[in-house]
Amino acid sequence: MRTTTVGMLVFAAAAAGGCGSGTHFANGPRPPAPVNMTVYVNDQRVSVSPSSVGAGPILFIITNQASNAESLAVTSSAGSAPPLADTGPISPQGTAQLSVNLKTPGDYTVAVAPPPGSTEAAAATPTGIQPAQIHIGSPRASSNNQVGQP
Repeated sequence: MRTTTVGMLVFAAAAAGGCGSGTHFANGPRPPAPVNMTVYVNDQRVSVSPSSVGAGPILFIITNQASNAESLAVTSSAGSAPPLADTGPISPQGTAQLSVNLKTPGDYTVAVAPPPGSTEAAAATPTGIQPAQIHIGSPRASSNNQVGQP
């Protein structure tokens, strides 16, 4: 009986040891941790802080201190492409958040956007609120070694 028990334990250990595979698990790097950028809008201008970060996910935290409801849009400064991201109307004294993954280094514009459903003429009319320019540098490092990241 003792020989049978020892034999079964040896067999179970060998079976459990053979369950792993010999290939290495490909653990790709995680994306960079998001960076918070604060956006302040008043009746004269849009300002963003910091004005320069590395490429990767960005969370814009927006406060509208203008006298009217305003929408914001993030566009590439290189051309007249549609906005990369935009908000809905933000009430005066209100806040909003906008998440954008800016992967390509370059200059971008954060500006007041025309209201949704507006005509082309209304969209082309300047609001008088000066846009902000931000610079996106080389890609940020992976968040692999940062504790508490998803």
